[in-house]
Amino acid sequence: MVSPFTTIARDRFSRERFPEALKGLMEERHLSYRQLAYKTKLSAGYLNHLTKGTRPVPADPVIGVIATALCVEADYFLEYRLRQVADVLGQAPLLADTLYGILLREQPVSDEVLELLSNPPNDGGTGKNGGNGGNGKNGNGNGHGHASDASDAEAIGF
Repeated sequence: MVSPFTTIARDRFSRERFPEALKGLMEERHLSYRQLAYKTKLSAGYLNHLTKGTRPVPADPVIGVIATALCVEADYFLEYRLRQVADVLGQAPLLADTLYGILLREQPVSDEVLELLSNPPNDGGTGKNGGNGGNGKNGNGNGHGHASDASDAEAIGF
């Protein structure tokens, strides 16, 4: 019988923080700390600390190793997604300022932003605008495009 966990689960995201998400996946996969340690080449003690929250969330490459061993993508983990968003916003200050105004200062959402949210651009998976193909340039990135690469900031009037 083929295990249902042999392929990477795509478009699956946790809303829990890293320790809970990691522990939940381990339980779902029926993996012990030693078994996951064997798959990741990380120590069982370190993995235990991660699930208890007594060690900081690991760097993205380590999250990637853990995710692969658990048959999910790295962006399953909330902290990974937050880092990716922070990276994009760090490269697009106008977008960061606009989002800050909307989310924290309760400024109105412009018609252009509402239109973009209701009708997101469809690039057909070519990688443009950060689709599944990569970083928006040559398709060899992490699947998270940069707003500055695709001129998304200009497209919504920033």
